[in-house]
Amino acid sequence: MIGVNFFGIFVFVQDEQEIVVDIVRGFLGKEKLHYESKGQYSFNCPYCDQAQNKGNLEVNVFKHVYKCWACGDSNGTHGALGKLIDEFGTKKQKKIYSLFKPEEEKKQEPKKPKFRLPEGFTQFKDSNPVYPVYKQAINYLKERNISQEIIEKYKIGFCDQGDFMGRIIIPSFDKDGNPNYFIARSWNKTTRSKYKNPQAEKDKIIFNESLIDWDKDIYLCEGVFDAVFLENSIPMLGKSMSKLLFETLYEKANRNIIIALDGDAWKNTVKLFHELNGGRLFGKVKVLKLPEDKDICDLQGKIEEFYFDIK
Repeated sequence: MIGVNFFGIFVFVQDEQEIVVDIVRGFLGKEKLHYESKGQYSFNCPYCDQAQNKGNLEVNVFKHVYKCWACGDSNGTHGALGKLIDEFGTKKQKKIYSLFKPEEEKKQEPKKPKFRLPEGFTQFKDSNPVYPVYKQAINYLKERNISQEIIEKYKIGFCDQGDFMGRIIIPSFDKDGNPNYFIARSWNKTTRSKYKNPQAEKDKIIFNESLIDWDKDIYLCEGVFDAVFLENSIPMLGKSMSKLLFETLYEKANRNIIIALDGDAWKNTVKLFHELNGGRLFGKVKVLKLPEDKDICDLQGKIEEFYFDIK
């Protein structure tokens, strides 16, 4: 038995199989049956077997595969064990498993295509102010009280061609400064679809992570047009928090987290508060309670009077 430090987790290693089993137990619970000599373990399937307690999902830690015998064909609940761990494991569990993942499985992992900003995207600073499309786009931002300083900070631009033509583009950049998402908002007041999303998983990114200072207070809000009015803010791109955002906040946030949802989302605010206010974040989570007909962007950053204590 030897001691090994895995990414800040100190564990005593008996053998590779036991470590892999412990990872799976971490998110599926204790196995129902196991055949240690075969490396075969049965768990309740997280898709179809949570209440019935039948142990339909089998994991083989020798072969690094899994299959649910009840819903494997209908739900695709089978394949390489890494697929299951990627779906339900924590960030640390995934890192530890990466040390034991079979080489052939690593080779099969598809490379994610490089994310690109939309065709025709132009930052305002790179366009001619007399260009008619520039004027339409900048007038829309002025109506929303978005200043030149905000435009430059968030590298806001517009599209004059392609699938996102006629839309304001607010890009997002990851911690390394690479584009990973964008918001496309039409400035045409008569359009049916105000927003058009790119082909990317928004729950797999933290919008504009490159701008976040984890040692300062962080604001959580719904949309990007709210976030630009709050210093050091993260738009959740909805009323709920992704698993990635929760894990990152819990790991990195060192000051207060202020939940600043729209006035009509008070129930979501309370739910978020209770999700976050625990462990190392206990006592650091604050909330704003806005009037039901108000959004953060309506307040233009004047939020002091809306702090609220949840008991």
